[in-house]
Amino acid sequence: MARPTLSDLDAFIAVASHRSFRKAADELGVSRSSLSHRLISIEKNLGVRLLNRTTRSVSPTDAGSRLLDRLNPVLRNLDQALDGLAEERGMPSGALRINANRGAVRRMLGRVVPHFLSRYPGVELDLVSEGRLVDIVKEGFDAGVRLAEAVPQDMIAVPFGGTARFVAIASPAYLAERPPLKTPDDLFMHACIRQRLPSGKRYR
Repeated sequence: MARPTLSDLDAFIAVASHRSFRKAADELGVSRSSLSHRLISIEKNLGVRLLNRTTRSVSPTDAGSRLLDRLNPVLRNLDQALDGLAEERGMPSGALRINANRGAVRRMLGRVVPHFLSRYPGVELDLVSEGRLVDIVKEGFDAGVRLAEAVPQDMIAVPFGGTARFVAIASPAYLAERPPLKTPDDLFMHACIRQRLPSGKRYR
């Protein structure tokens, strides 16, 4: 009997846990067909059927359920042991979830993310942009990128990315027909298109 590899066991756990080849394939970053062939090969090598398959669903057999129950704590302990090694060598590891608006995400992808991942290859970075301000604690994020004025008072904040400026622009044809602009307060006399923040409020 050919013993399955850790990669094989991860594939089985993903399919059995999600009860879906599609979701498991998305999680593992492989195609559904290759994942299906892999599970067939694992079952053949072990000499026991692990999954019940129909055209619409997949579920573990009794043998598959018993194997899943035994594997989960074993692999959790293995992950903890490997994470402990990463901590001992001073290298962060695991998932880091960050919420930011689209502009901040674009800025991070261009400058910050490549440098961060090259320095900390053991970290899986998850950037989420939803077009709205969310409670990062409630939504399960580790950090958020916000304008300084949008940071709640009870949150810890550090400067990031340098100073950001807003610029008012207008066409020459518009300015030729309106009073001249000398100070920012003069904008109140003009027909401005104002930005609406993710919270729903218009920027001042």
